[in-house]
Amino acid sequence: MQNNSANDPESNVTMREMFGFVFGKVLKRKTILIVNILALLVITGLQFVMPQITQFIIDKVIPSQNMNSLVLSIVILILSAIVLGLFTYFSTYYMSIMSQEAITDLRNELYDYTLRLDTHFFESSKTGDLMVRLTNDINNLQNLISANMLSMIGNLFTFVGVYVFIFIVNWQMAVAVSFTFPLMFLIYRVFRTRIRNAFRAARQSQAQMSNQMQNTLTEIALIKSYTSEEVESDRFNDYAQQNKQNMINANRNQAIFSPLINLVNYIGTAIVLLFGAYFVINHQLTIGELVAYISYVAMLQAPIRSFTMLLNQLQQSLVSYGRIFEILGLTPAITNHDNAIDFTPIKKEIRFDKVSFAYDVDPGDKLESDATLHDVSFSIPFGKMTALVGHSGSGKTTITKLLERLYDIQDGKILFDDRPITDFKIHSLREHIALVSQDIFMIDGTIRDNIVYGRPGASDEDVWRVAEMADIADFIHGLKDGLDTQIGERGVKLSGGQKQRISIARALIKDAPIVILDEATANLDNESEKSIQHALAKLMQERTSLVIAHRLSTIHNADQIIVLDDGRVVEQGTHESLLKENGDYAKLYNAQFE
Repeated sequence: MQNNSANDPESNVTMREMFGFVFGKVLKRKTILIVNILALLVITGLQFVMPQITQFIIDKVIPSQNMNSLVLSIVILILSAIVLGLFTYFSTYYMSIMSQEAITDLRNELYDYTLRLDTHFFESSKTGDLMVRLTNDINNLQNLISANMLSMIGNLFTFVGVYVFIFIVNWQMAVAVSFTFPLMFLIYRVFRTRIRNAFRAARQSQAQMSNQMQNTLTEIALIKSYTSEEVESDRFNDYAQQNKQNMINANRNQAIFSPLINLVNYIGTAIVLLFGAYFVINHQLTIGELVAYISYVAMLQAPIRSFTMLLNQLQQSLVSYGRIFEILGLTPAITNHDNAIDFTPIKKEIRFDKVSFAYDVDPGDKLESDATLHDVSFSIPFGKMTALVGHSGSGKTTITKLLERLYDIQDGKILFDDRPITDFKIHSLREHIALVSQDIFMIDGTIRDNIVYGRPGASDEDVWRVAEMADIADFIHGLKDGLDTQIGERGVKLSGGQKQRISIARALIKDAPIVILDEATANLDNESEKSIQHALAKLMQERTSLVIAHRLSTIHNADQIIVLDDGRVVEQGTHESLLKENGDYAKLYNAQFE
């Protein structure tokens, strides 16, 4: 797995990059965006006109004591407020549509990209942290294109228009008010880094809490068996306390920041009143113009106040964007080579030719002495059953991962009828391999859902056919809801044997020409194992099979047996020939029956 970003992507991203990334999604919906901008322009115009109506009433209508003009002015003011409310409603509504569509695209893009990352990424990442990135961090980015955030566009129009206007009305007061803006900017600069760092720490501690909850819920049986509820509660409390402290630190900075900005705004209003009163006393400004001027200054301050109030959201969004960018910045190391082709069914053999491999080492790099596989060579004949045996850690499961190209080797070749494994498209290669593992993976759904996972869209007729072959059909017929029976999360409502039969049915319905059995019966008792072996025999029939077996009694009939020790092939042959050699295989076999 390669990372194209710097060592700490979260700290290197900028506001500009974040807005460019998120609003790139918005620009795909130009029609809605244009409608929103037009609505914001109307809103800005109405906000500008309403103080003018107030000025007209104070300076013209009241002195003239003209009731007709007063009523007409009030009616125009109320109608303007109603129109302003309607345009604000439509703008907010269509902004929410645009926001939801853009965020849905982003969420799907991140989910899809994450699924396509290498196996190494998932083996080295914490599930809880990934969950936070795919949910909470995406939700934080949604704040960037919420109605409140996009209204900043309208506020920007208002700020520019009003700022020019107040210079025209009275440049002296405009200059005096302008002196407060650098002070606001300075306060923002000081607190921006503090608040951002505090929210980054809070997000990390939230991920730790999520990891703890994930671990607790998935290992609840172990926790109860060892009565470690108190230990786990204390551990969660430590993370929760840390998250609480991080949030308090962030909110403390926010609590200092907001009043300081309000103080600067009050200073700006006080400056306008001081200069404005002076000009009114000297008959250089009317009372109505002063009232309107104060309204315009408030309109100037509103965008700044809104921006500073949104600083909290902006800093959280920036932290979340950094965490999302960290994933999107990863480049999978296992990719299709140029001119890769669809997998072609083998006719002769699969061959490992002097294969050496180590985890966490890039292809082509020099291997250390503690590599997982060393110069491994053997063949898996077409249509035959090949068994891998050896002590734990000898490299058996690693070979199955290499066969599915979950990792790339550093030295040697893996050949399918003399074609390197890298010649084939990854998706096509894996479509032609069915895996049944000792770690039985069940999705939270029905029995049917779990079987057809091997071939989405399969008919019920096909489902029942493979269920019969896997010796699970009678059990399913005995259930009230049959194939529609819910099995619970991770298949908690099924026994180990039942789950294994369903996984075999899933492999059968995939109908792949290559089958890998990775200690498929290791966790079953002897009686269940004997029943499962019958189903496995049907699965391997007329297929090229690679079997990893802990119980050597299950591989007597293998066409060949490969014996591994410390990542090296030390023996190979049939069951009978290896027993006669009285080597490593004989020792392993005899040890199981002593």
